[in-house]
Amino acid sequence: MKKTWLCCLSLAATAGVLLLPAAHAAERLCEDKATVLRQQLEYAQAHDNQHRVRGLQRALHSIEENCTNEQVIIEAAEEVLESQEEVRERELALEEALREGDEDDIQKRREKLAEEVRELEEHTQELNLLRQRINE
Repeated sequence: MKKTWLCCLSLAATAGVLLLPAAHAAERLCEDKATVLRQQLEYAQAHDNQHRVRGLQRALHSIEENCTNEQVIIEAAEEVLESQEEVRERELALEEALREGDEDDIQKRREKLAEEVRELEEHTQELNLLRQRINE
């Protein structure tokens, strides 16, 4: 009986040591978000911006209580999807302007499309960085 108990204890200790890096990885993206919020909170406190302080404290509490890596990845993927939709809408608007032939409108729509494409690239890059970070 003692031998079985020692075996189980040894196995549990080994599992705990092996799971420690996984647990750390499980918290990595959320801890990154919390670190950014803590920095913003310090800045807001230093500048006596109480409204911002309260909002950041609520956001930090929410992250500490509810955040998961999966949630962070899902939110970033949703931003990519939303940006893709915006790009599609801007492309359609540009096509319409091209059909109408209004040069001013065409230029404005090209600029808006370029802006949306930049945002899509930023969101895609952010998602890729989060995926890399989770695997570090």
